[in-house]
Amino acid sequence: MALQALSRALGSLSLAAGPHPAAQVMSSVFLQPSSPGVLIACRSFLTSGVLNANIASWKSRTKYTIMPVKMRKSGGRDHTGRIRVHGIGGGHKQCYRMIDFLRFRPEHEARSGPFEEKVIDIRYDPCRSADIALVAGGNRKRWIIATENMQVGDILLNSDHIGRMAVAAREGDAHPLGALPIGTLINNLESEPGRGAQYIRAAGARDMYSHSRPGVKCG
Repeated sequence: MALQALSRALGSLSLAAGPHPAAQVMSSVFLQPSSPGVLIACRSFLTSGVLNANIASWKSRTKYTIMPVKMRKSGGRDHTGRIRVHGIGGGHKQCYRMIDFLRFRPEHEARSGPFEEKVIDIRYDPCRSADIALVAGGNRKRWIIATENMQVGDILLNSDHIGRMAVAAREGDAHPLGALPIGTLINNLESEPGRGAQYIRAAGARDMYSHSRPGVKCG
């Protein structure tokens, strides 16, 4: 009886009136029983659309910002609200800081070629094992992965030029692999030019540039 009334009420919902906010699903629903003149009020129900309606994930942001972005903890629950992983929950609130893993990214107004940036802050990031550094150059600021001995006030060089002679790179500089001398310790390695760092990004991870097969070392 109740199942027939529920299916009759759901069938009476009109979907042709246009899009509606997901929060409207939580309003009270009245079922029409078989006997006329009697309304039965049932409890509101939650759906995955309601749970994710007012949540702006940092992954959905298209504009880069150096301001901390709020994160929503899952608590071990999936999109339906059921616990899938036990033992997850609580803890201090964390914010995500967007890291620019593509070091050679000239400004639109600047001329093409190598450019310098200055380290203005180094801090702990709760979302990763390595520290992050706030660098400024031109009219912009951005977060990058900090190296072990990087300090506030250092000047970092970002270049995409490969010359005939190997460059004398300093710690924190960004150069193509072909411009570095053999034996240079590297991190934040790209898989292909312009894609951004994908390898050797964790704290303590490093690799030595050589012509042989690379091997990541930690410590």
